[in-house]
Amino acid sequence: MKSPETVSHNNLLDLGGAAEAASIPADSIRHLVALRIIKPIEHDPVDGPLFSMEQTPLLEILNAMSVLNFRLEEMRDMVRVVETLGRFPASESAGRYRIRLGLFAEALQRRPVVTTEQQRSKNTLVHALVSRYTWLNA
Repeated sequence: MKSPETVSHNNLLDLGGAAEAASIPADSIRHLVALRIIKPIEHDPVDGPLFSMEQTPLLEILNAMSVLNFRLEEMRDMVRVVETLGRFPASESAGRYRIRLGLFAEALQRRPVVTTEQQRSKNTLVHALVSRYTWLNA
């Protein structure tokens, strides 16, 4: 039997399951939801917010951005970029977002870090972006 923290509803994950799938703390997801940076797919009266597996890479990206002290506007912008590229990859706005994401990746390489945790988050963020958007590596 699954613990209450990893309940699955038709391929949806509760907070604990999403945290486990994204390899980030559940508190980080709670914080992102409270700030309205990311929205759960639905809210179950018993199990709380439910997330899709498709959201887990975005959760990982946003968590790394949080550790690197990105502004809330930058994090919300990243959500728009990722969602647009995922839903409408051939659209005109996706073309603009690809350019912006490329510029973001370049700036990220130059972003200074102070702590070991920030260095790990920077590496995680670069890896997450390059593995999801292979054209960033070109």
